Amino acid sequence: MWSAFLGVMMMGLLQNCFGVSQDFVLDEQGFDGAVNVLESEEKEGTWAVTVQIPYRDMRGEVKTGQGRLFVRQKDIEQHKPLPLFCHVHYEKDFGGANRWCRQGWVVVTPHYTGPEGGAPIDASPANSENQSRALIQWARRLPFVDRTRLHIDGGSQGGYMALAMAAEFFPVRSVTADAPVLNWAYNLSYFEVNKPVSKYPVADIRQSPLPVMCSVTMLADWCYKYFGSDLASDTWYRLSPISFVSWITSPVQMMCATGDMLVPIGQVDRKLQRPLDGMGFPEGFQIDFDALTRVPSARKTLVECLPPERVWLRVQPLQEGATEITLAHFLKEEKEPPAPPKQDRPWSRDHQWSILVLEEGPPAPYSPHTRYRWSFPPDQFVNAHRDIPPSVDLLTAPKLDRLIQRYTGKMENLPILADGTTANRHNFAQLEQLDVLTGLLDYAEMGPQYEERLVALYVEARQQPFGPSLQVDKLKSMRNELLGQLGLSPDMNKTDESSPR
Repeated sequence: MWSAFLGVMMMGLLQNCFGVSQDFVLDEQGFDGAVNVLESEEKEGTWAVTVQIPYRDMRGEVKTGQGRLFVRQKDIEQHKPLPLFCHVHYEKDFGGANRWCRQGWVVVTPHYTGPEGGAPIDASPANSENQSRALIQWARRLPFVDRTRLHIDGGSQGGYMALAMAAEFFPVRSVTADAPVLNWAYNLSYFEVNKPVSKYPVADIRQSPLPVMCSVTMLADWCYKYFGSDLASDTWYRLSPISFVSWITSPVQMMCATGDMLVPIGQVDRKLQRPLDGMGFPEGFQIDFDALTRVPSARKTLVECLPPERVWLRVQPLQEGATEITLAHFLKEEKEPPAPPKQDRPWSRDHQWSILVLEEGPPAPYSPHTRYRWSFPPDQFVNAHRDIPPSVDLLTAPKLDRLIQRYTGKMENLPILADGTTANRHNFAQLEQLDVLTGLLDYAEMGPQYEERLVALYVEARQQPFGPSLQVDKLKSMRNELLGQLGLSPDMNKTDESSPR
């Protein structure tokens, strides 16, 4: 205990001597999965702290990745818990992160170095998912974070990741997922069947009749490296959000477009797929959802998987002033015209799922995720849910069941790797247990009705690792015992009660 404490003090002294950080983010020491600070810098009043994050990969082996935390100095100095904005899978740069910091958020994002730096990006359903779990667990251990105000954000593969992380963590206040992959069985089959007509791979994507799609098709090959190339395997369904929507209980704001070439709109709802006649697609191009989804269990759209009373779906007419995105714009050979004036992204306060569909007609062969440039930032939805008290039914029987799976390490709905073994989705056991206990206690402490719901749902749970009935005081004792084993105080980031902040 004392050696760990002295190590933390020394780190704080060194950081202050060199003027590169403050002691609000300290090294963790003395336990598996401890996160260490690599470097810190201050810019425009915002600190960017880069950390090294250990995690267990899909084979259970210990790997390390990197993450970054952004927070304004003046927000830390207020000594109040700060809401947490987690942008997953893709990295958010300083400008993008600072936009949310200026609205009062602590921002956490992965950080990548390239293959030569030891922390490269991976396919989102592969080891990137395990790293994202470790990143969010670490962020929830920070003493200045309000764990009950966690927002998860991502787009494309990151949109998939946002939904996957919302399924695993609790409590999650809200989620934004733009153009998310909802059905890997369909999306990878779509890439695979169109490889010949896109001329994948090509040295210069200008040579492809489907240039933008061709430029990202290697993501399919990254997935095959782990899970094999049998697109009739049920593992692609297990990886897909449509297989675990019952674990996603927070409000979700999803934006997608009828003109998306990379994540076709048919996986949201077949009725949204627009006819391609006259768009200049090469002969042999295929996009039909049912024809390309070879896994029977995955042959259903997101809308079919959700309770109708929880869904608000709006088809948004083309924004005035929106301009079409050309290949030259995508390649940055030409400057894009100015974006249309920003509008608040529409959403519903009365439904869990707000699905905004941008009406663009069919995709063009050169389209990325949208055929046109839109300006619908999610700020209103994100900031509103920061302040809206969570519904008591944020905890459901399926959600509690998944949390207990995490606690016991007996995880279900796991994908199968190419060699026939089951993929690991469980990080360091003590940290998983700490995160689950902390989340359940955070929920119970929101009010008497929350505690009553937790107790009632637990009595009916399939697994009861805390005994035949759940007592909040017992959970507190178990959490404190875990913190002691890890050398963490109730503030979690401090190794000892007397550690400096």
